Amino acid sequence: MGDTAVPFLLGALTGALGGLMGVGGGIVLVPLLVHLVHRGQHEAQGISLAFIVATSLVAATTYYREARVDVPLACWLMLGAVPGVVLGSRIAALTPAGRLRVGFGILAIVTAVRLLLAPPGSLAGGPAAAATTWPAAWNAVLGLVVGLLAGLLGVGGGTILVPILVLAQRIEQHTAQGTSLLMILPVGLIGFLSYARQRRLDTRGLPSLLAGGALGAFAGATLAHRIQAPMLSRLFALFLIGVGVQMILRRPPRPAPLASATSGGTA
Repeated sequence: MGDTAVPFLLGALTGALGGLMGVGGGIVLVPLLVHLVHRGQHEAQGISLAFIVATSLVAATTYYREARVDVPLACWLMLGAVPGVVLGSRIAALTPAGRLRVGFGILAIVTAVRLLLAPPGSLAGGPAAAATTWPAAWNAVLGLVVGLLAGLLGVGGGTILVPILVLAQRIEQHTAQGTSLLMILPVGLIGFLSYARQRRLDTRGLPSLLAGGALGAFAGATLAHRIQAPMLSRLFALFLIGVGVQMILRRPPRPAPLASATSGGTA
């Protein structure tokens, strides 16, 4: 990654997808770093965590300016997600999660089909229902479950959270994505600090990657607000199918000696 152009382009593309879909983008960035730039899996994860902190901050700010972030909801989700991802990462270091990954992949594809056929607010999905936000304590529990699964499966919390907010709590797609981006911030920051503290963070090409990611995240988040919610739900469903297929087909990497909040929250 000595060349600045390659990391900048990778960052811009991944950041744009993250801003558009309301996720951190790590589930896309890590394979690109491993297969295209030939970084080790754990090096790629450390870079991805630094990337997520920058891009989710930029994208969440853009969503917030459009009044598309439920800050109280995000705070309750954070309350559970932070300890959840730490616990999930530690369990993942001790227990193979291959079958669980396949199960999650199948569930992601089924959820995507549901969103494609009848996204909330579309004619097929019926008139948009009023949001039925769960009680604060239940959302803290939801954050715990999302963080636990994120740490255990090595996927980002946003990939799990957004469909739950849209389908179960009937939260509008843009607001679900903005809230997800805000929740991702502390999870990514904890993982980033853990890698940096243990000097497992490779900074070669990182400034260019972050610059591209910030620009892409802003562009993706801005574009998201020009797309109507039903269409955005369908685009998210296509993204979810890609994630599901990756979960089913990808062989999980061997756990690193580091047992911390580093394997989750990267999308």
